[in-house]
Order: sequence, then C-alpha cells, then structure tokens
Amino acid sequence: MKHCILFAAAIIACFFSEGLQAQVLKNNAKPDVLFINRRGAEVDTMSATQVIDLYYSTIEKGFRQTGLPKFIISGKDQKMIFGIGGNVNTRLSYDFDGIANDLDFVTSAIPVPNSPKQRQQFQLDPSTSTLYFKAIAHAGRLGPIVGYIQADFRESNNLGFSLNMAYIELAGFSIGRRFTTFCDLGASPSTVDFEGPNGYPMVYNTMIRYTRKFNDHWSMAVAAEMPNLSASLASDMSSIPQRMPDFPLYFQYSWNKGRSHLRASAIFRDMFYYDDQSDATKSVFGWGTQLSGSIQAGKRLTTYMQFLYGEGIAAYIQDIAGTGLDLVVNPKRPNSLQALPMMSWIAGAQYMFSSKWLATAAYSGVKVFSRNDYRDANTYQIANYLSVNLFYNLTESCQLGAAYLYGTRRNMDKEQGHANRVQAIVQYNF
Repeated sequence: MKHCILFAAAIIACFFSEGLQAQVLKNNAKPDVLFINRRGAEVDTMSATQVIDLYYSTIEKGFRQTGLPKFIISGKDQKMIFGIGGNVNTRLSYDFDGIANDLDFVTSAIPVPNSPKQRQQFQLDPSTSTLYFKAIAHAGRLGPIVGYIQADFRESNNLGFSLNMAYIELAGFSIGRRFTTFCDLGASPSTVDFEGPNGYPMVYNTMIRYTRKFNDHWSMAVAAEMPNLSASLASDMSSIPQRMPDFPLYFQYSWNKGRSHLRASAIFRDMFYYDDQSDATKSVFGWGTQLSGSIQAGKRLTTYMQFLYGEGIAAYIQDIAGTGLDLVVNPKRPNSLQALPMMSWIAGAQYMFSSKWLATAAYSGVKVFSRNDYRDANTYQIANYLSVNLFYNLTESCQLGAAYLYGTRRNMDKEQGHANRVQAIVQYNF
C-alpha cells in the first residue's frame, strides 16, 4: 500500500476568489490529502484539488457548520474519500448586572425579576469542542452517497459525547438527524456565544428530507421530521406519543454565485394530547411561516435577516423550545388546549476588515401573544438579544473571539429581567 501526503496547492476558490472570504470559527488551513493505494498513478496537486472540491460540494454552509477538515483520505481513483476533523475550544464568560443562568446566553433563562443573588457569574466551558467524520462514495448516476456524524461534549454533566448530527445523503434525499429544514443556516452571522440569536429556529430533528436544486438560482426542500411537543397540560390531561411528523418546506432564490439568497419557509404540525375527562384523544393544528436570507453587499459586508410567525411552533424557536409553550390551556374552554401565536426576528451584519479581522453584530427577539384571555404571570412574553462580536484569525487553524451580549426577558405580568455578558473564545480547528 502506497501512502503519499500532499499539501493541496490552494484552498478551494470558493473561499478566496472574491476577495476576503475567511471563515469564522472554522478551519482556514489547506486540507492535507492522503492518497491510499495509488499504484503507478501520478499523485499531483490537481488530484488533491479534485478531492477537496468533491468534499466541499457536500458541505452545508452557514451558522455553526464545521467547514473543511484538516485531513482528507482518498481511496483509489477517488471513488471513496473520508474526512476527519473537529475543533477544541474554550469559552470564558463573565455576567454582570444580571445573569443568563446558562452556559450559553439564553434569554429565556434570565431571572425575572432580577435578584441581588444573581448579579454576577463566571464560567469556563470547553464542552462544545467537536469531532466529525464524513465518508463520500461514488454511487454511479445517483451521484455521491454521503455519511456524516458530528458530536460534541454537551451531555448533561459535560463529560460525555452528545450526538448532534448523523445522516446519510443520496440523490437529494437525507435520512437521519440534522438541523431542522425550517432553519435557514445562512440567515444569521456567527457569534462567540454558542447559542446565537434567541429567535433562531436552530434545533436538531430526526427526519427524511428531499432537496432539489433546479438551477444556479432556485432550490427547494420538503421534509417529514420527528415531532417534539412541549405542552402545559391541565391536571385532567395527559401527554401521549405523537402520531404525525412535522412537515417543513422551503423555496430559495440565490444569486451572486450563491453568496446571497432569500428563502420562504413554512411548517405544519398536528399536536396530540389525551383528555382524561372525556377519555378521548384530541389534537391542535400548528403552523408557521418564515422569510429569511442574507445579502453580500460588496467584498466586505454581508447583511442577514429573518422574520418568523406562527401558532404552536415554540419547538422551532430555540429560546422557548421545551418550555411548555407549544400548547397551553384555553381559559374559555378549560378542558382543551390551544396554540398561542408567536413570532421571532433577526437582523445582523458581518464586516471583514482584513483576512484576519472580522466583526459581526446581531439583534434578535421573540414574542409570545396571548389568546382567549390566557394570562399566566410567570409565562414568557417577550425577550430581546443583542450580540456584538470581534474575531481574529491567529493562524489558519487557530481563532480568537470576543463579544458583548445584552438580553432582556419580560413575562406576561410585565415583570422584567435583564443580563449582561462579556465572553471570549479560543478555538483550534483540525
């Protein structure tokens, strides 16, 4: 078996062909390509570039995505390639004048009202360090078949692996666990804070997805995703297994060689619970719509936006996912549940001063509306999130970041809390 390690001559033109295109908190170094069993074949930089091009074509780009690994292994005739990568990172944070009671800056975790007991907080967190593996094989006319696994250390005790994504892609179909189809990963700037904007629909789901790219501008996707219901049940109600998947879909228009896009998304849900009084299963319909996108305005500035509105879709807004707001009691019909209206928004920008220095800013918010006189004093009503970030590429593989974050939370009784955080990160990518 012949082994030959090549340093690729240049990273893919997609990164640097239009001026300043360095990635944020991702590997910017040239991948090393290891060729195995190339008997008698000439190993050159062109072959290495072809391998990197193929790997790059399978990458989902956007917020919190891993990018290119430092090492790629290629089999004979490039019919099978395997990427191994990851990062080691540590975040340091200090909360003052109110805290977000979480490792991440989660505005729903801000105590309401503020208390002298919860004014300051110091944290060090390495648990978002990540490992990922990708295998790509030729499948004839069906194109490449891709298998991907990504995990970090965000178990409850921060000591063990936590599976983030595990999926297979073939001929436009994706089966497995990944970010929900309802999330536009390109609609938010990168942040030092791992959580990111509070209104982002950035949640993991297990799914069957079909994606179709019609041409260089138009694409769409539709999926059936594993439902995750978090309801505030009355005493005479019970939770039951869900009977229908959630159905998200989107249509997207891209331009400027894919660096700008607009996306229209929708999601439909049928949420089930059990009424113990009538001994019957009941359901409530939920839905959501979203307009999102990013626009690259020149070589240095990129702008981002998202607006989301729907009913019973708290599971798809990361600040309130799992807080019991998918369904709540209907005061006008006490033996039934209802879906509350809710919305979220994001406005952001990214500016590249040079290939080493980059700044981002994001403002985001989430609001839950009352319906049928629903008023619970301690129930979340509105929260705001502001993040200003500065990144520095110390080397192609090592990056530094610093940020200031401000957040507020107000409940339905009008009580409010706020939090301030300064945060820094050191990340080494491989």
